[in-house]
Amino acid sequence: MRVVLADDEAPARRKLARFLRESDDVELVGEARSGSEALALIAALHPDLVFLDVQMPDLDGVRVAEALAAQEDAPRIVFVTAFDRHAVRAFELDALDYLLKPFDRTRFDRTLLRARAAVSAPLVGETSAHVAELIARLRGETGFARRLLLPDGERSFYLPVREVVRLEADRNEVIVHARRRTYALRATLESLEERLDPAQFARVHRSHVVNIDEIVEVHPWFHGDQKLLLRDGTEIAWSRRYAAKRPDLLR
Repeated sequence: MRVVLADDEAPARRKLARFLRESDDVELVGEARSGSEALALIAALHPDLVFLDVQMPDLDGVRVAEALAAQEDAPRIVFVTAFDRHAVRAFELDALDYLLKPFDRTRFDRTLLRARAAVSAPLVGETSAHVAELIARLRGETGFARRLLLPDGERSFYLPVREVVRLEADRNEVIVHARRRTYALRATLESLEERLDPAQFARVHRSHVVNIDEIVEVHPWFHGDQKLLLRDGTEIAWSRRYAAKRPDLLR
């Protein structure tokens, strides 16, 4: 069984690579550190199975899965995730699996056993359907996120999204500006934006998503751009590119 793994965290990637190399009948043919790198490796190497981290820079794991779902010869996918329990339940499909970080060898072996069975089964076009179903569940067809799981030292806690003032992209992290303090979350701005209700949040810049209720003033700026003033006194540029996508906010 030919395997590609994609994870931007070097320690997690080394651990998974070691488990794979110690497994019988498994050939680790490639390792990727980003979503775009994963897609390139998969296209070149045609693996049977991909271990895919959900949160990666460039393209997150869900976007990689969406791209693979459109292919007739899509490999099987095992998601590797640090998501909360609600999101983890979205991965529980018969032909696919997930690994919740931090995972041990026993959990890995159980995942690999399921993957072997799935890879050896005849392919009749169901792979893309399973991936599409998983993506739909991950996207949360029943509603948008009502809370975010945020790290705070050695613990994590849930923050209601109504407490979020704005989200700011910062390299491989998103800075969550809440009403009382800020938190750093390893994610992409795009992945968080898609989990939030557009009736409550708007992308106003390539680096900013804001809570619409926190906007108190809108001022014309240069070259068709706008400037937003938030309740906490923050001023943010609202580029005309993103303003054109939300004309409802200017009515």
